[in-house]
Amino acid sequence: MQESRVASKRPTARDRIMRAAEVLFAERGFEATSIGEIALRAHVNRALLYYYFEHKEHLYHQLLQEGIDKLRETVLHAVHTTTSARDAIRTFLQGYLQIAHQNPGLARIVYREIVGARRNDQESQSLVRQFMQTITQMEQVIQRGVQNGELVPHDTGKSVYLLLGMVNVFVTMNYLEQASYPSEEIIEHIMHVFFEGLGKR
Repeated sequence: MQESRVASKRPTARDRIMRAAEVLFAERGFEATSIGEIALRAHVNRALLYYYFEHKEHLYHQLLQEGIDKLRETVLHAVHTTTSARDAIRTFLQGYLQIAHQNPGLARIVYREIVGARRNDQESQSLVRQFMQTITQMEQVIQRGVQNGELVPHDTGKSVYLLLGMVNVFVTMNYLEQASYPSEEIIEHIMHVFFEGLGKR
């Protein structure tokens, strides 16, 4: 009984392929990574890799979709946090940083698509649009903050991108190995800037 539970926790072949692809695509980019290298790193043969993924593009798009699905789950959790806008934004930041910490390669792949080194195929572009549309759902939380008096009236659409930009600076610095801060320290700083500001009163 105990052995079966332990066995069920082992990564499946598909999981190993996804994680190997995440590392290699993040380090080298799409074009410089071969199917053979992914299979070798995942300790599977090519036939098994092709059983799960039709081609390299399919595997790449599945990785992007995984990142977006994790983000969507985090955003929806924040949107459905009904106690206050402050708590909802904290929930979003905690979930976002957890994704980036647990899947640093995945974060790098998604942002490479967004900021410039794009593959420009329709599927990748569609996935990037999904990412941005998911992020904009956080405007509901900021609007709630305005309505209940936690935030002053302002352009809430722009504030969504302000919030995303603040957290992404720390994510980027971490995977570029320029600086690394504890998640709670990052969250507290962003929360202070977002809700209290830095201007002298």
